[in-house]
Amino acid sequence: MFYIGIDIGKRHHEVGLIDDQGNPVGKPLRFANSKAGSEKLVEFINHHHLTPDNAIVGLEATGHYWLSVFSFLHQLGFKTTVFNPLQSDALRHFYIRKTKTDVRDAYLIAQVIRIDSPEETPFLEEDLLQLRHLERLRYSFVDQISDLKRKIISLLDQVFPEYEQVFSDLFGKASSEILLHAPLPEDILKMDT
Repeated sequence: MFYIGIDIGKRHHEVGLIDDQGNPVGKPLRFANSKAGSEKLVEFINHHHLTPDNAIVGLEATGHYWLSVFSFLHQLGFKTTVFNPLQSDALRHFYIRKTKTDVRDAYLIAQVIRIDSPEETPFLEEDLLQLRHLERLRYSFVDQISDLKRKIISLLDQVFPEYEQVFSDLFGKASSEILLHAPLPEDILKMDT
């Protein structure tokens, strides 16, 4: 069995290949995150006579850059495991020299797959990935809104401590309309009720 480790990057990826004893096979490959890069990866696979029956692939889930490589390898039929970079970091701590290079990381990822034998990552349809990203974006916006509301309340408490007694809904339409016409507490006191 052969183990292919791919260190994912924004523009380029690095591939390291090891055998079932953990020994490097051939030279590592650097390929671009492009169609031409994918063709270069296929050449690497063919050169080493790698097939879905004799090779397993591992790659780190680095940002969103791993998705195209994962989809491409899935189309080729390779068992591919995507894992959290913290897993390869844990193995890196076993080595005396903890230098981090793309080539070293590619081999380290291959070692993680060889040693751990993790489960294959199920292929996610593009629609599901898009929904996941939209859900995360929505959660991020909700979190930001909550944080902004806390900051606004903190500022209001400093400059207008009576605000909560004047308005029942701190962020309601009525309070927003009034504040547009009367931004200072003195302006509100001058208004007819």
